[in-house]
Amino acid sequence: MYIELKNIQKYYGDFKASDNVSFGIEKGRLVALLGPSGSGKTTILRMIAGLEQPDGGEILIDGKVVNNIPASKRGIGFVFQSYALFRYMTVFDNVAFGLELQKVPKDEIEKRVLELIELVGLKGMEKRYPNQLSGGQRQRVAFARALAPNPKVLLLDEPFAAIDAKVRQELRSWLKKTIEQLGITSIFVTHDQDEAIEVADDIIITNKGRIEQMGTPIEVYQKPNTAFSASFFGQPSILPDYKKFHTFEERPGAEKAFVRPEFVKVTKKNEELFYKDSSVEGTVEQIFFRGDTLELLINVDGVLITARRGLDEELVNVGEKVDVFIYRIFVTEGEKAYLLQNLAIREESLVI
Repeated sequence: MYIELKNIQKYYGDFKASDNVSFGIEKGRLVALLGPSGSGKTTILRMIAGLEQPDGGEILIDGKVVNNIPASKRGIGFVFQSYALFRYMTVFDNVAFGLELQKVPKDEIEKRVLELIELVGLKGMEKRYPNQLSGGQRQRVAFARALAPNPKVLLLDEPFAAIDAKVRQELRSWLKKTIEQLGITSIFVTHDQDEAIEVADDIIITNKGRIEQMGTPIEVYQKPNTAFSASFFGQPSILPDYKKFHTFEERPGAEKAFVRPEFVKVTKKNEELFYKDSSVEGTVEQIFFRGDTLELLINVDGVLITARRGLDEELVNVGEKVDVFIYRIFVTEGEKAYLLQNLAIREESLVI
């Protein structure tokens, strides 16, 4: 592993920000630290950078313990959420700042800075000041500045949080492509599930200072290991008594059950109904247009379930009675989560 955290503990007074945190990251991977506010993800990032010191455990980079190595000597580039650009410096000077501190010769600085400005797509803007740039352009300058000293590791703290939605989408694709091109080991903090799934090679889910799960986006989404992971992803609806939703195997000890929208099939009364004996009737309470789909909030005997319906399907209306069939659910026992499939489906699911 290129980056390793071993049994990291971090306290702020009586608050435990990191609770026995351990994980490893392979060289060249782009990893997302994903979790709700206060889950400890930024603390982990800052400890790796050397901006915070752990109260216990070890941090290793390329096999070397770095706990006592100053931030400036760790070979790490850091991109802050707020850009942290010097407003009185040009784009060129902002990118060159770290190299000048290292007393790199001027001709080497110029070559490196111009290469990076071109890499981040800002060629021709070298003499502009931060207030003459868009949010997305300022973030690219911050990215170039972090890369200028040729760091071994790149850390990004919610790099897209201060950018509007359209530019954020463009920057996600750009960042992933650029980091793949550079091959630099990178970690970014986010609370946005879609962002983590779209950009990261691996996702580390944090919760209350602990690591809940680590894996590829597909692994953590489709196979949550813990109750928190199962309830965190994908707009889950809570089912107080999943046995009401017919033909699920009863799991002794199950405490909670969750269903994601993609596990729900909604059928109008005039449409052919599959698995009739395993379906239940519900009433459409709310409809939300989500661009490529309609999101439905359906009341089934007092339980509110979120489902989706394609725009190419016949529209449903608020107050309409519909049939609801649930393909799969997650049930939890303590901290563990398990996937249950509806027994009505024997060989293959209708879910694509």
